[in-house]
Amino acid sequence: MKSDMKFTLALFATLALSQSAEPVTEPVWVQRLAFWARGEVKALTQRIETIDQTLAQLPDQTPINSSIRIGLKTGYTTDEDVRWLELTLKESAPVDSIILVPPLAKAATAVVAGYGFPVRFLLEVFDDQDQSEIILNHTSEDFPNPGCYPVITRFAPKQIKRVRLTATEPWSSDGPEVLAMAEVMILSGKQNLAIRSKVTSSSTRNAPRAWTRSNLVDMATPLGLPIAPKAHGTLGFHSAVAQKADEVKWLTLALPETVVLDELRLVPVRRPEVPLWFDYGFPTLFKVEVATQSDFSDATLLHQVTDPFNPLPGMNLVCIPGQGLSARYIRITATQLWQRRGDYVFALAEVQALSGQENVALRGSFTASDVLSDDPAWSLAALNDGLTEAGRLIDLADWFQQLEQRQTLEKERAGLIQTREHLVERAQHTLVNASLGSVGGISLISVILLWRQQQDRRRDAKRLQEKLARDLHDEIGSNLGSIRLICSFATQPDATLDGLRSDLADIERVAEESADSMRDMVQLINPQTTTEHRDWLDVLHNLSERLLRGHTLDCLLPTSPLTVEPDIETRRELYLFCKEVLHNISRHAKATRVRFHLSPSHEGLSLEIADNGVGFDLRRSSHGHGLSNLHGRAAVMNAKLEIHSQPGEGTSIHLDVPQTKRWRAR
Repeated sequence: MKSDMKFTLALFATLALSQSAEPVTEPVWVQRLAFWARGEVKALTQRIETIDQTLAQLPDQTPINSSIRIGLKTGYTTDEDVRWLELTLKESAPVDSIILVPPLAKAATAVVAGYGFPVRFLLEVFDDQDQSEIILNHTSEDFPNPGCYPVITRFAPKQIKRVRLTATEPWSSDGPEVLAMAEVMILSGKQNLAIRSKVTSSSTRNAPRAWTRSNLVDMATPLGLPIAPKAHGTLGFHSAVAQKADEVKWLTLALPETVVLDELRLVPVRRPEVPLWFDYGFPTLFKVEVATQSDFSDATLLHQVTDPFNPLPGMNLVCIPGQGLSARYIRITATQLWQRRGDYVFALAEVQALSGQENVALRGSFTASDVLSDDPAWSLAALNDGLTEAGRLIDLADWFQQLEQRQTLEKERAGLIQTREHLVERAQHTLVNASLGSVGGISLISVILLWRQQQDRRRDAKRLQEKLARDLHDEIGSNLGSIRLICSFATQPDATLDGLRSDLADIERVAEESADSMRDMVQLINPQTTTEHRDWLDVLHNLSERLLRGHTLDCLLPTSPLTVEPDIETRRELYLFCKEVLHNISRHAKATRVRFHLSPSHEGLSLEIADNGVGFDLRRSSHGHGLSNLHGRAAVMNAKLEIHSQPGEGTSIHLDVPQTKRWRAR
């Protein structure tokens, strides 16, 4: 009881302080009367709109680990003076660029974009004579953490045998020092030579499937597929549905002539309408053969997967070295099919075959053991049309160049928004100062406007206080009522010792939930903590881990300060929205995997919560699953809410929260 009183007093003391801590809003009249800055503001707005149009045409950067393979991480030992990793090619080759792709991984307290990327480092290349050349030197100053954006080093083509990355100052955040990388690519034109290299490192933390040396060159990254946005893409090839996993299905590519095969790429199918289906139809076990004869009488085994626990690729290319074999026919045989819902299928979005710098598959034709005949969206012709469902496949070099352009534009856009906000703020101060020095009538108008603004803030604070008090009453009052009811059962004459133990456990659980709710509410509104960008986000992170114990949780929250912070009321509504969704998942969804992502967007904040649970029929659930509450909270935030669900296919919820004038610029 004393603990509850302390939380209650802290909560209402925080409410009182929050009234004075609430940032001053930007009234519309300030922007309209700031005629001396209008031209500058207009120019900034036009440039931001131009950037937005360009960004819409560039590959998107939405970091997500769609495969359980993360990358390479050195061990936690303190014996290593220097941490390093190295790639050695089978033979030296002309190289024009090296790409370092940072991981997206779980640190001690949160998922971190750029996990393990060194603070200071040296990137060297070696030729056949083992002569070294430094191509990137960041040993004298800290390198800004790139998040999941690739770090690209381009140079004039040179013969290279080895590539070595040395961390002179490793990454460390709430844990031991490590060097980690999702992928290192060694590009020669359109080809990534790293896929056929040998990986060594100063040490390795071998975590099954997630962290191994081989993961450094498997093309599995948080960046996904090299796709430029395009409307009306194509799905690809889909086999007929099978009832057994071991039913054999095959796909054959016939080329116009025999070529020297350097690399084969398989592109998985992404089904965005079904949460967590990143590699729909990709076979669990398969083999790839090449031949010069159509009957495969001279077939050579190029690649084979025989481990049923081998991780699926997710939204990543599967790149298979061609070993310089002569090939006119390429056959992919699925020996264990992908499990759908009680049946089994084989599907691919695209097949690419590189000979030199050319994708010769574009000039080939496909045949298959069988095809899905009752859905015209799938076809063999879609396997070499250069398209996926999400857009147009592009070369690796073009992909990284466009990602680099996106990173530059997003940085410029953030700076422009901040400059525009400063102009409006300066206009507000100028208007107030000019009003104080003008004639009495202007001064009187200014005082009235300021007084009205203060009255509006007081009303807003009072309304927020009433809402928070109502939240406390609903949450804590309900829980205290539950405790009282349990106590009444425990005091019955026929109560047993086992029953008392069960009742005490229930009381402990309800009390813990009450304390957690009060802590969350205090931390959300406390003015002493809102200046730290992680604090209110930590509330959401702790909430997700608390409610989803026993689930595989993919939680991704912003790891760098937000350009604009939401106001207290928006944070409150967002917290209650997330709490209701996560509570429904833990109680009703029967899910094993949950994705909880919150990220800044051009308009404000974007929230995605998805699970692989039982789902439900939206048309029959208008009065259940808390949908009316979710729509109500979205309406309060003027947010756009999308809910996708089907029985047996999980649920996906998207919430786009727009920025308002009450949000505070950092």
